[in-house]
Formats: sequence, structure tokens, C-alpha cells
Amino acid sequence: MSPGALLLPLGAGFGYACGAIAIKRSLSSGISGSWVNVICNAVMAFSFQWLWLLPGGVISPRLLLAPAVCGFLFFLGQICTFRAIATGDVSVFTPLLGTKVVLVTLFSVFLLGQPLPGSWWGASVLATLGIAMISYTPGGSHRHLAKAVAWSLSAAALFALTDVLVQSWVPRVGYSRFAPVMFGVTGIFSLLHLPTLLHGQKKPPRSNGAGDVAGTALPWLFGGAVLLAVQALGMYSAIGLYGSAALTNILYGSRCLWGVLLVWLLAPLVPDRPVSGDRSAVMFRRLLGALLLLSAMALVLR
Repeated sequence: MSPGALLLPLGAGFGYACGAIAIKRSLSSGISGSWVNVICNAVMAFSFQWLWLLPGGVISPRLLLAPAVCGFLFFLGQICTFRAIATGDVSVFTPLLGTKVVLVTLFSVFLLGQPLPGSWWGASVLATLGIAMISYTPGGSHRHLAKAVAWSLSAAALFALTDVLVQSWVPRVGYSRFAPVMFGVTGIFSLLHLPTLLHGQKKPPRSNGAGDVAGTALPWLFGGAVLLAVQALGMYSAIGLYGSAALTNILYGSRCLWGVLLVWLLAPLVPDRPVSGDRSAVMFRRLLGALLLLSAMALVLR
């Protein structure tokens, strides 16, 4: 097994955790979720365009349809993500999004006909359970639960399908041509929100001379956007270059473990709602979730 197939998703998981903390800090400073979506996707789209400089040759317009479809699916997955967050509570959405690990494994078998070792099936289940245990936050509001579950599972399915199609189609197109088109399409669809944001009530916060909200939020926002772009580059490079969406997603699940560790280490910088209930019970559950994640990684690495 190539070291890149292991290090890229593990590094991407760490980058995601860092980027998510920065984005959360910007949201607490007044940036709206819609602006976060547009700016992050724009930065991501630009970050992948340098791949055009790598050797890859000219490809037919017909082959460009494949990365365009993946970019659109990724965009739809993000829409479902924001719908889930708006409809329900993070304690519902985040654990359900963790089912992406199992869905990738299922899609790999049934859509690609790819046989997977039995240990990888077990690792997928352990990773999903670990993500759920780490991410779940008790005491949340569960109004509109059915809608929240539907949007969450839709997001997980769309992201999983995107990963599997990337694995299948990249060898035909070439990664240096596939990735910039895919994320360029995601960026273009995200810009459809821009007129509404510019003329609506969701403008970026501006300095009012008192708290300088924009000066506080924007560095966190753009820093987080860059980190998320870099982690996406690592994540999809691992899938595109090494051809294993299932393995990549199992290792990428380490982002939850990194997230918990970083929140503990950087607590003064990370605004988080207080833990409800018995704090020791919450920490114990998260520790068990971390052990499940590590067990999943051990299964695929042995």
C-alpha cells in the first residue's frame, strides 16, 4: 500500500478539523452560513485550477461531462448539508453524515463491482459508529426530526456517490484535468447565490467602528476556506490517484478525532456551546468513539 494513500486522507482529516474550527470562529463573529458556503467554494474552485499546469494533454469535451457531474453532485451535497443544519440540530446531522463511510463501501461494491476485504466492511461500520459517538451532542433540539434525517442522509449519499464516481472516472479523464473541472463547476453553481446575497439581508458584516466585526471574522473565514480547499485537494487526490474511495473515507474519518483533540487544546479560540448533562459521560463516550475510529484504521492498515 502506497504511503500517499494513507498520508493524504489522514492529513486531509487534520486539515478539515483545523478549517472547521476557523469557520466556526468566523460564524460566531457574524459571518452568515450562506457567505461561508460561497466563499469556501470559490476558494476551493480557484485552488484546484493550478492542476491545469500539470501534464495531462487535451481531452475531448465529452469526457469533461464526468467531472462536471461530480461537481454538481458535490454542490447538491453541500445544499443538503446546509438544509440539514437549518432544519435540525447538529447532534442529528453530524452523526448521520458519518454514514457516508458505509455508503461509500456499498456504492463501491454495487456500482463499481469492486470486491472489498471483509475487514474493510468491519472498518466502515466501526468508523461510522466512532464518528457518531464523537459527534453526538446531547440536549439538542430535535424539532422537524424527519426532515433533518432526510436532508442529512441525502447529503451523505451525495458525497459518497461523488467519491465513488471520482474513483471510477478519474482514470479515463486524468486527475490533472478532472479535479479543476469538478471544483470549478461547484464554484460556478455556488455563485448562483451571490446576487441574492448582495441584494438581500445576508451581506458580510462591516466594521461599525465599535467591534470591527468584519476585521475579526474575515481572517478566520478566509483562513478556514484555504484550509478546507487544501484538505479537499488531499482527499480527492487520494481517491483519484490511488483509486480507493472506501479506504480514503475510513482514514478521513480521523477528522472527528482531530476535531475533538483540537477543541480541547484550543478551547479559548473555539466558541462552543456548553456540554449538557454529565460532562464526564460525554468525554467517556467521545473516548470510546475515538477508540472505534482507531480500531477501524488498524483494520485497513494491517
